[in-house]
Amino acid sequence: MAGSEVSLVIDDLIARLPKLKAPTRPWGSQVCIYKVHEKLQAVSSPSVYKPALVSIGPIHYGDENLKGTQDCKLYYMSEALTQRGMNDINSTTALLQKCVESIEKLEKRIRDCYAEPIHLESKELVEMMVIDGLFIVGLFQHFGVEQPPPDEDPLAHNPWGRQNLTWDLLLLENQIPMFVLESLYKLTASEEQQNAKTIGYLSHGFFKNYIHFPRDKVVLKNMKEADKHEDTPYKHLLDQLAQTFHPLTDNKDGEAPPPLPPLRRALRVTIKFIARILLPKPKTLHTTRLYMASATQLYQAGIKIVKGSTEASFLDISFNDGVLTIPPVGINARIDPLLRNLIANEQFSDRYTEYVTSYALFMDRLIVTEKDVEFLSNQGIVTNNLGRFQEVADMFSRLHREIVLGTPFYYLGTFDRVNKYYNSRLNFWKAHLKRKYFSNPWVTIAVIFGGIILFLSSLKTIIQTIQFYLPKDKLSAEFNPNVLKLGYY
Repeated sequence: MAGSEVSLVIDDLIARLPKLKAPTRPWGSQVCIYKVHEKLQAVSSPSVYKPALVSIGPIHYGDENLKGTQDCKLYYMSEALTQRGMNDINSTTALLQKCVESIEKLEKRIRDCYAEPIHLESKELVEMMVIDGLFIVGLFQHFGVEQPPPDEDPLAHNPWGRQNLTWDLLLLENQIPMFVLESLYKLTASEEQQNAKTIGYLSHGFFKNYIHFPRDKVVLKNMKEADKHEDTPYKHLLDQLAQTFHPLTDNKDGEAPPPLPPLRRALRVTIKFIARILLPKPKTLHTTRLYMASATQLYQAGIKIVKGSTEASFLDISFNDGVLTIPPVGINARIDPLLRNLIANEQFSDRYTEYVTSYALFMDRLIVTEKDVEFLSNQGIVTNNLGRFQEVADMFSRLHREIVLGTPFYYLGTFDRVNKYYNSRLNFWKAHLKRKYFSNPWVTIAVIFGGIILFLSSLKTIIQTIQFYLPKDKLSAEFNPNVLKLGYY
């Protein structure tokens, strides 16, 4: 290659290096809406990340299969534009003009929220944001009023359409920035409405009947109170929903337990030393920190698995003194796409604590076979609305594929505590004896009766030995060891 050609190649490469030229768009904290990578899509159903009825934002904009809901969008858009009681064409036109001007000022900020460049001209982007934003605002306002819907309402008598449209609004690829909704809501809602509730508060009310995962009641109450009068700090609707699931306090299982009193500590060390000498190792030791035995294995090792409070978040899992507490969850067809989109929201940004990603790994470890699902179902922890137990096991198995677990893993302390208890020789053999000899009342009675017979036999042997070696005048003439003899002995 000639020298001039080499120079041209170098010049071209230098010109393409991002560090040496002004960035066209920043990859900063404002990026919050992502297109789900094809690897994640390959391990799930295509419908998990793609809207079924309505396109919101630029990622699925122009999809021919979603154009049928355009009239539905315009219906609720008109609902938003007439909230101030201005139903004439001139007032509506003036208000719509204000909405367009408001979004035009936010165009750069809107583009910066998307991980991938938006290949739309300014006019088309602004028009799309105004229509989609006013559609959502009008939808929330419309269903936030307790009154019979008019017959012309496109969703009033279409429960299937309303439910699918609702879930479309919670897909990661189907989001628009929350500040777009706030801007349009403040322009279209009356002062009385704005003083009573924000767009975030309306969002709580709209989605509450569709989300059946337990959420911490205190967290939810605090968020709703804050959302009544304050601008929402959420990035988009899915982000707001994710924050309602957050537990009230961080997981405490990773913290060191308080020190035991010296006497109890010495006794525990002694018992562990004796157990190490006398008892063989369990056959299944777990030393990897990100591994935990399945539900049925934990039960066989003596660990109790109990249903947690319905007042807490479904993420509020804890382990203490041999008891693993897990809040109950209902599993239906909507849970898989909801969890996947919450996980995808965490996967593409390390600014989020990976609560749901950690939960997916925890459940993947806990549920391996249909026996685990059946056990958890009997404990009241899993309510299976999918059908066969194996379907639930398969769902959680697939849920964690192609997922990268960041740090910190939220349940790492829980795994450590569970594995420490599970690997204990004393705990293992206590559980083994309990299963073998105390598994039902009749076996328990037989063991107790046999123990009594063994004790009395041993006592009789000891007394006879003492009689043999000691002079008879040393023993009480009134004592007769035959009183210990049972009828058939």
